[in-house]
Amino acid sequence: MAGREPRPTNPLLRRGSLATDLQFLRMSLSSQEVIIYFNGTFMERLNGAHARMDSFLRFLLRHFERVIVYSFRNHPTCPWTDELAQRFAVEYPRAQLVLEERTPKLVAMTRLKNTLAMFLPSFGRQIIRLSLPGAAPAYASLMKEHPAATLIINYVDGLTQLNGVPNRRFVVETHDIKFINYRFQAHKSATDIRTISKFRSEIALLSTAQAVIAISPTESHFFGMLVDGAKVLYIPKFNQEARVEELETEDAEDFLYDLVFVGSDNILNIDGLIGFLQEHGTWLKRYRVAVCGKVCQQPDVIQVASRYPNVSLLGFVDDIDQIYRRSRAAVSPVVGTGLKIKIVDALAKGKPVFASQSSLAGLPPGYEGCVFPIQRQAVTRILDHEENRRAAVRESRTYFASFGERGDHEELLRLLRGSNNPPRSRPRRRPRELVGS
Repeated sequence: MAGREPRPTNPLLRRGSLATDLQFLRMSLSSQEVIIYFNGTFMERLNGAHARMDSFLRFLLRHFERVIVYSFRNHPTCPWTDELAQRFAVEYPRAQLVLEERTPKLVAMTRLKNTLAMFLPSFGRQIIRLSLPGAAPAYASLMKEHPAATLIINYVDGLTQLNGVPNRRFVVETHDIKFINYRFQAHKSATDIRTISKFRSEIALLSTAQAVIAISPTESHFFGMLVDGAKVLYIPKFNQEARVEELETEDAEDFLYDLVFVGSDNILNIDGLIGFLQEHGTWLKRYRVAVCGKVCQQPDVIQVASRYPNVSLLGFVDDIDQIYRRSRAAVSPVVGTGLKIKIVDALAKGKPVFASQSSLAGLPPGYEGCVFPIQRQAVTRILDHEENRRAAVRESRTYFASFGERGDHEELLRLLRGSNNPPRSRPRRRPRELVGS
């Protein structure tokens, strides 16, 4: 198994001292360098993408000696500050952080490449190599000083945000299916010309990668059928050793809330929460609903929630565990693609979840005992009968524990540790089956 500590050859070498532990760590790490790009900071964990990036980075640090994070300092909503950069150094002491400004010229170049990809998708590989000389000196230095490093790019957007993707092997962590989320966010039809154009460019750009990482079984099959040349890897979560947090209170009367929703200010969270309250608010009045996160700051959410005295907008909560501890179950009413991190977090805390059809579609099989559709009958069956809720709690622990057993982690490690020769085009292949997913 990759990452397992090798048996020391020196019989006098024993675990225990700091120096010896560090030697064991070095012996178990790959010398292959890895550069990972994420646009903006993820240190404040404001959304699911930030949480996944944190998990991915910790995964890489468990397996590689040298990990470099490259990012733009001046992200419009998640900028890097000196304080956040210092916190990065504390939380990831072995990782190197490289920051620089994303200039208006780079933004314009990204728009140009996105337009070209929509109209000329067959030229995807040439498009992502386009660059402006001198526009991103820190990135240019990274590419020059680490020519053999494996490049990991978060989101398909990253392929056009970077100032040219060199002719080396790289992996794209997709997080979701961009064009489908665009359709939901913009309230467009599937046949809208812009939706179709985004679909064409997304598939073309992903096809330039050595591999793409899918977060859910549905997306893995989708990319497997459409993306040419790139290996599709299914990884629902990177922390394979995560354990269920024992937050459950033994006293049923100690609960403050029946349902909890945690969401960022993403439009899909806003629309999902508003739709949830408007569609189910009448019969939900007998249940206490807690809403946490930046979604609480949105005027439309405040307006709709004010109609329901049973809904508490708690805003950003520093210790979210306290809210989960005092809640019977969680809810995920959002649409869109991908595995909803809010569901994973709730399951990790031993909480059953009521989820939208989009949220259910992102889950691996086996969730039926702990994740339920948002229906009045399902909610009352669990929340009104403590024995049913406790059974769902037990199922949530079992289901979450199985997450670490799923996914193509070993295949990803083999790819990242492999040679960095320029990729050759591969023939179109049939999507593989997801064994055990």
